[in-house]
Amino acid sequence: MSTARNVKILTWLQLCTVIGVVIGARFYVKPHSLRASTRGMIDGILFCPDRSSALIDGQVLKVGDEIYGVEVVEIEKRIVIFEKNGKRWEQRVREYPNSAWDESDPPGEPDSNDLPDPATSTGNPPAARQAFP
Repeated sequence: MSTARNVKILTWLQLCTVIGVVIGARFYVKPHSLRASTRGMIDGILFCPDRSSALIDGQVLKVGDEIYGVEVVEIEKRIVIFEKNGKRWEQRVREYPNSAWDESDPPGEPDSNDLPDPATSTGNPPAARQAFP
């Protein structure tokens, strides 16, 4: 009987230790710092010799298209070649994105992320809503 009791005590101590570590980690490590940026992740490539396309962050892009200020230069069977701020790199499907995806644009050049939101733009106010009784 004492062996079963010792096992129960040990199990409770292990459980309390795990809970303590998880709670401690929650306060000292921010979850978003653990995850690497997946901005610019290639989800798939549709290769045709005359008009290929790549699925990047849920958007279908062709050669010459831009996303986050990064231009699609070339699409091959297994890689896509990108360019941003004069820097070129290639990336495979589901490969960790290059750090250039997160680099800011040079001063004076507008970034697609800096454009105003059409819904909050003062140029075209949203349609007025009418309340019905």
